[in-house]
Amino acid sequence: MLCEGGQDVCFETPQAAPEWQADVIRKGSNLRETTTDPQTGTTTLHIVDDFGARKDADHVLITDSVARECWVIHPDDPLSARGRTHWCDILQRVNWCLRTETYSHMWADAANFHLSARIEAYEGDRLVFEKDFTETIPRDMI
Repeated sequence: MLCEGGQDVCFETPQAAPEWQADVIRKGSNLRETTTDPQTGTTTLHIVDDFGARKDADHVLITDSVARECWVIHPDDPLSARGRTHWCDILQRVNWCLRTETYSHMWADAANFHLSARIEAYEGDRLVFEKDFTETIPRDMI
């Protein structure tokens, strides 16, 4: 019950969809690991987000996703910063499997930000699409 302007206002019970029913094929997990190279002083952060694999109980679509990131920097050199990512997403049923793999690399120099990326799409194990991207963005006093 909500009181608004001295008047009681009642709301009906909200409607909601039934809870999602799915079988866990692979449980999700997360990893964060920071290391520092004692010889160079470079610090690396590794991140793995495994979102797990699940099969929908109603339409039996399997979804599977894992994201990996690696960030590197030397504390005395901001221009040494680098980032790399790799994502893998899978959709699958009994007779077919689709997979996308994406890769990216980011870095900067004194004048520009640099980006490169790649996407690959697979039907089963057969590569059906691939594309590479590169871009240089002026820092513009950033």
